[in-house]
Amino acid sequence: MRITVALGLMVALLLAVALRHPGSGTVPLAKGETSGGRITHLALHIPRSAQGSSPPATQPGQAVEDILLAAAEGETDPDRRSAALERAAGSVALADLASVLDSLARDARPAAAELCQLLVRRWAEADAASAAAWTTQLPEGPVRRAALEQVAIAWANTDLPTATAWIQSMPAGESEQAAAVSLGYEAARSEPVTALSVASALPPSPQRDDLLVHAISQWAAGDSAVAADWAKQVPDVSLRERLLAAVAVSSAEKDGAAAATLAVNDLVAGEEQDRAVVSIVQRWAQNSPSAVASWVAQWPDAPVRDAATQNLLALWTGQDSQAAAAWLDGLPEGALRTTGVAAYTQALADRDPRSATDPAGTLNNGYSSP
Repeated sequence: MRITVALGLMVALLLAVALRHPGSGTVPLAKGETSGGRITHLALHIPRSAQGSSPPATQPGQAVEDILLAAAEGETDPDRRSAALERAAGSVALADLASVLDSLARDARPAAAELCQLLVRRWAEADAASAAAWTTQLPEGPVRRAALEQVAIAWANTDLPTATAWIQSMPAGESEQAAAVSLGYEAARSEPVTALSVASALPPSPQRDDLLVHAISQWAAGDSAVAADWAKQVPDVSLRERLLAAVAVSSAEKDGAAAATLAVNDLVAGEEQDRAVVSIVQRWAQNSPSAVASWVAQWPDAPVRDAATQNLLALWTGQDSQAAAAWLDGLPEGALRTTGVAAYTQALADRDPRSATDPAGTLNNGYSSP
């Protein structure tokens, strides 16, 4: 009799332990039948290794979004808050994404909007067509716009041709245009011509123009001549200047001479040309400062030449002050030499604040230090 009682107690104890510590490695947050956005059959599972803390206790009838957002809303640290939202997003089964997103789309809390974006992105990475169909039925507003952007980004990275066709088939609208811009930036990394095609179909806007400049910069890094020919066909003068400047700057490291020639010959004198020339000098001088110096010396006296000379000497003096000084010594008296010596002296002073002149005595013709 005593043996029987003891065995019964042991069995009961083992069952209790098993119930408190399930061996599945997951923590069920809610089960049941759901109605009107309340928990019914939805089962959320978070791997133990991904848990930052114990999951919040749930009550029958508690809203799904409240359960998912509980940990994030209690965090004041941005990194921990983001991590909590990532864990919440990863806890939703793919089959339940649509129903959870339906609830979150009606939730005005900031954390709900962030979680909605994470879930849409995850859905689009797994099934872009279904995620796109869900987003397009949303009413116009911030939620729709953010969701469309997430689908565009994810789809562009998995199937760019299909994503592009989807973007181009949508009706015109602010959210659709924002999604097209997002897709364009993703496409520009590997298919800049596609990005230019997508952007060119959009109505004029600062966002469209910025995308065009970014995409043609990516294109010019691989084929500057063709990219420049494309930019020259743009009828808008201001936009064409920006595009040509972007091509010139992007190609400066690879072919500084060609980049400089493009900036001088095809850009109208003014601020855009000045910025392009300075950027070209900064990139070109990293590899061939003497070639930059020869090019600068051919320019007529103008503010852009002064800016180019100052940037050249700032970089060249740090690389090889003796070579920079030798170039300056070979220049005739005049504005270019005066500007160059001032830039050279300033570069030396920036390296060593105690040096107000040329401490090495490398400059001649009246510019040597005592």
